[in-house]
Amino acid sequence: MDIYIAVFKTIIFLIIIIFMINICLKYLGKYTNQSKRNFRIIQKIAVSKTSAIGIVQIIDTYYVMSFSENRNEILKELNDYEVTQLLDSLENPKSSENNSKDFKQILQSMNDKIQELKKRKR
Repeated sequence: MDIYIAVFKTIIFLIIIIFMINICLKYLGKYTNQSKRNFRIIQKIAVSKTSAIGIVQIIDTYYVMSFSENRNEILKELNDYEVTQLLDSLENPKSSENNSKDFKQILQSMNDKIQELKKRKR
């Protein structure tokens, strides 16, 4: 009977400890989170399992960066024209959809031309 009471007390004690840790982490999270105004990842594309390329805003400057396990590196600083194009494409995704439709049409027409050339060779 003493074993059951000891196990019950241990379980209650562990629940209380986990609850207190949760409260402490929430409290510390308020003070450790820095404002995200200075640093934002605008867009990120995975290149492999361990690396990615992304567009990052640091204060008022935009960079193309590579992210990997070993290091992060700035590849290019975007100029004003590239930044406005990027922000326009993010605000108006329909324009990028139109570009993809145009690409589909171009791809289809090229595929048709290839099929015609194959038929002519036969």
